[in-house]
Amino acid sequence: MLTIGTGIGGGLILDGRLYRGSTGAGAELGHMVVDMDGPPCQGTCPSHGCLEAVASGTALGREALAVAKATPGSALARALEEHGLVDGRAVTHAALEGDQASRDILSVVGTRLGVGLTNLANIFEPDVIVIGGGVSLAGELLIGPARAEMRGRALPPQNETPVVLAELGPEAGMLGAAAMAAQGLDDVPEPTSAGGH
Repeated sequence: MLTIGTGIGGGLILDGRLYRGSTGAGAELGHMVVDMDGPPCQGTCPSHGCLEAVASGTALGREALAVAKATPGSALARALEEHGLVDGRAVTHAALEGDQASRDILSVVGTRLGVGLTNLANIFEPDVIVIGGGVSLAGELLIGPARAEMRGRALPPQNETPVVLAELGPEAGMLGAAAMAAQGLDDVPEPTSAGGH
């Protein structure tokens, strides 16, 4: 699963269990490099061109800002004027309302996402790739180009890996984190009584 919001989070379920890596920091799927000459990644990541840098809500906002500045009077320019910023939410809203420039941005970002999905499909050959997070509200406007890019790039049969939207939508990541915490509590050993107390 990829959860796409301000950044890109990830999770792997292997044999019915959450994969955490050797130290518990595994499955940082948003930090796979998909463009080694791409923009700097966010936060404390020292890399450039990570999937998160080119296909997150932040990347949508960066693309939208460029379009808003270049096309005065556009839906994105109006959003910038009204709110002082234009972010992934504004792009998604405008695209769903039919704004072609916003749809084009989602297509570009979706294609970049598809490069990352190609890597995941080729490496893991998963049963399914699930997309959640706030950006998933763009639905097929984002996932369609991502799926098409993966189908054109991935090796067969991995190029047929299903890519679906999370049934719980943008709440999937939060609910998954709660389930992970509950599972962690189940894994904590019961305290033993010392000295017969």
